[in-house]
Amino acid sequence: MSTSVNPKTLVIAYGNRDRQDDGAGWHILAQAASQLGLQAPELPGEWTESEDGSLRLLYLYQLLPELAEDLIDYAQVIFMDAHNAAEWPELVFEPVSPAWVHSAFTHHLSIGELLAITQTLYSCCPVAWMLSVRGYAFEFSQTLSPLTSLLVNQATDLLCSHLHQESSPNLPKAHQKE
Repeated sequence: MSTSVNPKTLVIAYGNRDRQDDGAGWHILAQAASQLGLQAPELPGEWTESEDGSLRLLYLYQLLPELAEDLIDYAQVIFMDAHNAAEWPELVFEPVSPAWVHSAFTHHLSIGELLAITQTLYSCCPVAWMLSVRGYAFEFSQTLSPLTSLLVNQATDLLCSHLHQESSPNLPKAHQKE
């Protein structure tokens, strides 16, 4: 375990690929991996990494508190998932900070809560981003709905553009506990 900040980036896609648009994060990850010349992780818990180790792509069903220890090894983490919130834009890409959020679902861990756990346990956490696209269909299928498919294409372009910009040595500094 290392608490030093380095220029490594972790991209985490989570959701269930067998539930149509719930798998949008994985579809973004797979398209980005292809554009970056990497193999996409196929099963939850699998990951792939760039040759120089500066970029890791990880696929999960859901976020878990145990990820906190892994996060401290990265300067930047990008979380990708689908949402079904009508009040949100169809495509969201924004920074996320550590935050405790009360949820009606005891099995749900938000990005902010995972970052807060990381901050509490290790007195630091990476710069974090949320990339989310609107999901419209959540039936049993591995095929995205037409609208979400278009959003996945846009999100992939946005992700790859962000990764190319961030590949410079001037990554943002990690959030440090005061």
